[in-house]
Amino acid sequence: MTKFVQPRNRLKNRIALSLTLLLCASPLTWAAEGGVVATSRALSLQDCIAIALNESPLLEASRLDVASATEAARAARGQALPQITGIASAQLFSGSPTSKFSIVNVGDSSGIGVNSSRAVDLGAVEVYSAHLSYPLFRDGSILGLNTAPQEASQLARRRNLAWTSRLRREDVIARITDAFITTVSAENRAGYAERRVKLLGQQVDVTQEQEKQGLTLPIDLKLSKDQLSGANTLAKILRQQAVAGKIELSRALGFNSPDELHLSNELPEPPEPPSAELLLGPSLSQHPSLEVQKAVIDQAQQEYRLERFRLYPSVTLQGSAVHIDDFSPGGAEVYTGAVSVNVPIFDFGAQQATTRSRLAKYQAERARLAAVTDDITFEIVTIYQSIYVLSQNILSLQEEVAKADRDLQVTGSQQEQGIATPLMAIDRELRLIAKRDALDGLQVRRLMLYAALQKASGGSWKWFQ
Repeated sequence: MTKFVQPRNRLKNRIALSLTLLLCASPLTWAAEGGVVATSRALSLQDCIAIALNESPLLEASRLDVASATEAARAARGQALPQITGIASAQLFSGSPTSKFSIVNVGDSSGIGVNSSRAVDLGAVEVYSAHLSYPLFRDGSILGLNTAPQEASQLARRRNLAWTSRLRREDVIARITDAFITTVSAENRAGYAERRVKLLGQQVDVTQEQEKQGLTLPIDLKLSKDQLSGANTLAKILRQQAVAGKIELSRALGFNSPDELHLSNELPEPPEPPSAELLLGPSLSQHPSLEVQKAVIDQAQQEYRLERFRLYPSVTLQGSAVHIDDFSPGGAEVYTGAVSVNVPIFDFGAQQATTRSRLAKYQAERARLAAVTDDITFEIVTIYQSIYVLSQNILSLQEEVAKADRDLQVTGSQQEQGIATPLMAIDRELRLIAKRDALDGLQVRRLMLYAALQKASGGSWKWFQ
């Protein structure tokens, strides 16, 4: 027994070691259900977007909508082709014919008499039948060889849903980007808030000591305490904002708990603003929102054509084959074939009114295409202008940060020489922290505007790789 147990134990150890190395090398660990449960490294924005695109229920619903529209188009195609149905039945019956012609015998010798009707005590027959229905011309379909309006309408709806899925994808990317930037920014700014609380605490201690010595007024101490209270409130808000952002991201990425989510504290570098020709040039004509509207126009056009064709006669080929057997050696067959023409004659103008309604809807959707183009252009230009203004403010604030840093270094040197007071050094550092915090806030706001610009452009331009 020992000879067989030891090799199997060695095999188990090797498998366990291989799995351990594989899990350590893998950036993500997946649960049995397919969801992310832990990370061995901090997730970047690209990682979060990649996971969210696989986990998003919105995108899954969009994919299923496209699949449903595809099958609906196939069903519309099948309705224009021949349809064959078969019926098999076994029947038991008894009695006599009930038609009035079965009891009145005009050919009786007395002129008028009663026919001796035939009666069946208990009979049994089996019936087999097959029926063919082939719409030769109906609702714009000619022998089912062309793309009829009903099928074309479903195909246009499928294109609509496919391009809508592209827009939903950009919505998911924008949502994850916004949550990631907000969360990481709150975590990074929390360091400034903690440093501000520490400095203001020192300022309160120094001011309180100077008040005892009669060097400051009570109002100075009250002002310092109010500033400390405000700094504590801001630090608490930033911590709660980071927690809320992690909760949102953990749900969007499929994590079981926010504690399992580890984010990188580095934000993407802001790129150069794209040229207006790139955003509003030829690529604008391929914007997903415009493609959606074009699909809506095609669908409205096909619905109008469908109602117009219903004003025309429809032609249908029908055929049937019936076999009847009474369980005896003999049997009977009946074969029928017919071409039926259905001609709409008069319906008080209901069909014509429906056709005019579909025509007006089609024309309205065509006019709405220009409005969609105007809305996209206005949104892109507005965001582009906001980025430009914000970039100018960032440049001004960078100069103020540089000056505040220089003042702090000068004050530090003066304090070493005994010229500057501790309160002056604290005030200079607080001013520098405020400027840097404001600068980071503007830079974060610019990143969010870049993300909004990518969404507004329909994903044709991406602000990070």
